[in-house]
Order: sequence, then structure tokens, then C-alpha cells
Amino acid sequence: MTTLTVAAAQLPACTDDVEKNLAVIEAALHDAAAAGADLVVLPELAATPYFCGEPVGAYREWAEPVPGPQTDRIGALAAELGMAVVLPLFERDAVRSGIADAENFHNSAVVLDDGEVVPSVDRAGTARPVARKLHLPVGDHPAPGFDEPAHFTAGQWLGVHSVRGARIGIPICYDRRFPECWRELRALGADLVTVPVAGSGGDSVDFFLAELRTHARENGVFAVAANKIGIEWVGGHPIDNYGESCIVGPDGEIIAHRPGADGPGLVIAALDLDVIAETRRALRYFDHRRTDVFPSAEEIS
Repeated sequence: MTTLTVAAAQLPACTDDVEKNLAVIEAALHDAAAAGADLVVLPELAATPYFCGEPVGAYREWAEPVPGPQTDRIGALAAELGMAVVLPLFERDAVRSGIADAENFHNSAVVLDDGEVVPSVDRAGTARPVARKLHLPVGDHPAPGFDEPAHFTAGQWLGVHSVRGARIGIPICYDRRFPECWRELRALGADLVTVPVAGSGGDSVDFFLAELRTHARENGVFAVAANKIGIEWVGGHPIDNYGESCIVGPDGEIIAHRPGADGPGLVIAALDLDVIAETRRALRYFDHRRTDVFPSAEEIS
């Protein structure tokens, strides 16, 4: 039996002090190590508040390169504790053109194992150091609204990271809404889909959980969602994070769940990766796709 013990860290709402937020992350990693976690998944923008209701260009001093100080710091701790970490962060990416240097900013996630960045490998076999959020929402609800394209450049690839005998995909928050992301990750051989989340997106708790359960079952993958809990104050506006971090099996059943009412803490479970093959033999939705009618990418073996 191949077992991976996974923890989703339901972190308290971030303050505008990044150093304090990083200290909270470090404490959560120590708790997860004490509980025997091999892999810890952190929420979206784990060390900063969700600031996308603010004017364009706000809070760019929080952005960091990859690798950079944040990945070095959390990577070193993860190596010391003997675990892997999915670390979502506000990424600053230097772009060199033929005319001048420029910068892009991304809502990203990095996988760290043994202190090293584990690359994302896409369908073409191209390895890149980060997963970047592909779909950037704009909306008025919940207040004060959000305009992610004003703050981030959308990612342009989807790949898997190979960690401790498992292949991991990372759709970031809003990306989970799009079935194509889950289908592509399954085609790439993902065993585990980790979903860093911030806020509520205007959903009820029941819908949030049902959506994750449906995608996990449709694709025969474990799903791990990590959200913050509590209110973040950015620019005088409250951003409510409602928690509900969870781990879902490839059959769509909830294995572990931390309601928002329980506050910050860990959702942890030992996942038997051999169950994936058994479940896919019984629930053959991916195999039964009508790719002659609805063209779809072939599975990568």
C-alpha cells in the first residue's frame, strides 16, 4: 500500500504584516509535522491578505520572485521537518524583452520538497517552477468585489508536480470552477488535486463542498482544499474567509473536514493511493468520454 499523509492547513485570516503571517504558517507546519504529515497544503495567498478589491497596483511590495526569500524560508523549514509543502504566494516575475525589462505579477503556488522547488510539468513536457492561476475573476459580490486581472497576469499552463510517489495538480481557487482543469490534470496522470482557496466566492458551504466532491468523483482523484478562516481587513474593506477545508476521496466522499466554526487548524488524513486505481475501475467516467463527439486531449501514460 502506498500511503501519503496529507494535511490541509486552515489558517487564520492574514494581517497586513507579512512577517507575522509567515510565523503563523511556520507554526502550522510544526503542528502538521507533529501529526505525521508528509504533505501540507496552504491556502491561496498564504502570507498576504486577499487584496483584489483594491486599486490596480496596490500591495505590489508584497510580491516575491520564485525562488526568493519566502520559498527559501518555508523550503528550509519543510526540509528540517521532513515534509513537502504547497505554498501559494504573490509572485513577482521579471520578464526580459528585447527592448527593456518588465515585471509581471501572478497568483501562484510553489511545491517545495527537501527544501527544493518541485517543478510543474505540462503536456509538452516543459518544466516550470510554479503553478499560476489561470482564471482571474471579476465581480461585485461579495462586497467590496474583486478585480483579479487588475493585480495579476493569468497563467498559461497546467501541469503536475511529482512529490513522494504522487503526482499533484494545483488549480488555484477560481480555477476549480472549470471542469477542463480537472480533466487535464487527470489526463496528465494526477493522483491528487490540491486547491488553495481564499474567501468564499459568494458560495454556500454546501455548494463549496459539493463542487469539490463532484470534480473528485468525475475524475477519480483525491481533492484537498485549504482555505483561510476569519475576516481580513484590506484598505478598510472586510474579506470573509469561511474555512471548510477538506479532503475528498476519488469516489467523492469526504474523508476529513474542518468546518469554519472550528476555527484555524489542520485537516489531516492518510491517503491510500492504491485506492485510486480501484475507484477508477469502478467509476469509469473518464474512460467513457465521447471524445469522438467532444474532442479531448488523450491521457498521458
